[in-house]
Amino acid sequence: MKARASGSQETAPPELRGSSILVVDDERSIARLLERFLKRLGYDAAAVSNVEEAIEKITRTEFALVITDLRMPGASGLDLLLEVRARSPDTRLIMMSGNADVPSAASAIDRGIDSLVIKPFGLDEIRERVEDALQRRRREMDSVRERQVLEFRVREREQESRSLVLRAAHSLAAAVDVKDAYTAGHAIRVSSYAVTLAEHIGSIDLDAFRLGADLHDVGKIGIPDEVLNKPGRLTTEEMDRVREHPAAGAHILKPLIDDPLVIGMVRWHHERWDGNGYPDGLAERDVPLPARILAVADTLDAMTSRRPYREGMPWQDAVEELLRHAGTQFDPEVVAAFDAVRGKLKEDYEKFLRSEGVESGFRRSRRIVSARAAKR
Repeated sequence: MKARASGSQETAPPELRGSSILVVDDERSIARLLERFLKRLGYDAAAVSNVEEAIEKITRTEFALVITDLRMPGASGLDLLLEVRARSPDTRLIMMSGNADVPSAASAIDRGIDSLVIKPFGLDEIRERVEDALQRRRREMDSVRERQVLEFRVREREQESRSLVLRAAHSLAAAVDVKDAYTAGHAIRVSSYAVTLAEHIGSIDLDAFRLGADLHDVGKIGIPDEVLNKPGRLTTEEMDRVREHPAAGAHILKPLIDDPLVIGMVRWHHERWDGNGYPDGLAERDVPLPARILAVADTLDAMTSRRPYREGMPWQDAVEELLRHAGTQFDPEVVAAFDAVRGKLKEDYEKFLRSEGVESGFRRSRRIVSARAAKR
């Protein structure tokens, strides 16, 4: 088959010049003719005479367009089509075929070629088909780039929104610390203890877990200061008010944080293994594991921290208390994990004692005791 000559001297559109094109035809005269013609138009063209050479070329170089004959000795243009689609999905493809090959060419069309050129053809027809295929590729790639930019911007906005939400949530948690002077730093200490336990247990999203631990007491923002800081024991009504804070915290955070792990930790960190906790009376494994871990860490800090109505419990006494309540208040497996890492937890506890925030509470306690002794 021969290509009809053409007197066209037009060049490729400026945005397409330099596009790489591979011509594949076992009729070398046609392959060379198309290569010279395409180069004259301003394309970066190369020609080979069989599919094997073509595959070697596309392995080394990414082509914008492949123009291939359908029938060739050995592997066919259809075989090359499959290779091009597998190796370079963005590459466009034009198939050349003789009239007798129309049924086979129809199969190529079904497999997604850009166009079919019947031999003999004119060079003007080739020029138009090439421009059309390359413009389609350009539009598709522009569309992909625009989508990628849009997706990046959406992710950026989502991250900014998430950052604002988290700052707001942490500000609420910080406000709780300010309300309760006796437990200042409680969330930081509990989060540290809980993450150590979670790391030992494994299979937990630590980023979400740390956030849940940081925010677990955010519901206390609605408890009056006189209740939080009451020097004596709470009345039944006051205790009921305090016990509302897990559900209140989950209610506050639910519109802000779309993460069941975080919301579950906030709502259920006062549930008990034996089902006697609050707010929902869940028992054993109905309480999600992150909340069961947090319950141990929260209780550890509650026992070892000074409260308005009592001094903090010595470390060893708190350890024995936790071990004693395994299987009743606490998940036995979480308590076993606590026992396994209590050396690390004690190091953290002692570090917190030395830190300015916690130490100031103990200094304040010592000053009160000293002042009372001086009055006596």
